[in-house]
Order: sequence, then C-alpha cells, then structure tokens
Amino acid sequence: MTKVQTTTMLLSTAALLFIGSANAREFADIYTDCGLGAMIAPNNDAVAAVTNVTWDLGTTAISSNASSPETCEGGQGSSAAFIFDAYPSIEKDLAVGSGEHLTAMLSIAGVEESARADLTTQLRADFAELVAIEGYSEQTRYEKAENLYTLLYRQIS
Repeated sequence: MTKVQTTTMLLSTAALLFIGSANAREFADIYTDCGLGAMIAPNNDAVAAVTNVTWDLGTTAISSNASSPETCEGGQGSSAAFIFDAYPSIEKDLAVGSGEHLTAMLSIAGVEESARADLTTQLRADFAELVAIEGYSEQTRYEKAENLYTLLYRQIS
C-alpha cells in the first residue's frame, strides 16, 4: 500500500470515529451493501467492507451508492455472487446468445421469462462493446464481473 493510500485510509478511519452513530451506520451500510465488496461477499458484511476498503479505499462502494442506490439495497447480492462465481461461463453464454448460465443469471436477477429475449439482445450488444474496450483482457475477474453486473442492472432498470 502506498503512503497516499495509507494516509487516506487513516484519515477515513479517523473521520468515522467522529461521525455521529446514525451517519456512521449509513456509511457502514454503504461499505457492506454496495460496490465490489457486496458483489463478492453479499452475505458477509465484514468481508464486504474489508474488500471495499482494500480494493479501492471504498471508492466503488461510495460511487455506486451515489449513482445507483437501488443496487445497494440488498436483494441483488445473489445476482452479484452468481455473476462473480460463474463469470467465465456467463461470458461464453453471452457470446453465443444462450446457455444455462445466462438463463440462470437472468432468473436470479428476477427477469420475467417474457422479457429475457429482448434483454439478452441488448445485454449482448452492450457486452460486445465492453469486451472491445482496450484493456478488457487485462481486467481482473472482479472488474469484469462488476461491469457485467452493472450492465445487467442498467438494462433491468
């Protein structure tokens, strides 16, 4: 960890100590219910918070709370966990346009069967743009899963 990251983490921790309990709870919820941490460990608040802080000092959690708070309210944790766990298979299914992992992802996300064909078409188009971006192949599995999760829930909204 760099000196800047360490300093930022220490300042963030110190700020938490001075925030009132109501605000601290809201902040804690962001770190456990949003961002990469919630995606990786939707049922383990401690792991979710540590992941968010370790990965990017919580930037993703805070920005996802600000830009799409509906994704931080729970209920989507199962989708996030499935996308992360099955990412390579979902990626292959998206390339083909069908498959059991793609179907399972849509089912877990609560997409009605009647809407799946249209959603799959749009998701495939958006995903094709995503994988065409320079540097995609260098992304970590976490980053790829988070991007797919974001694409999915933008389509559902």
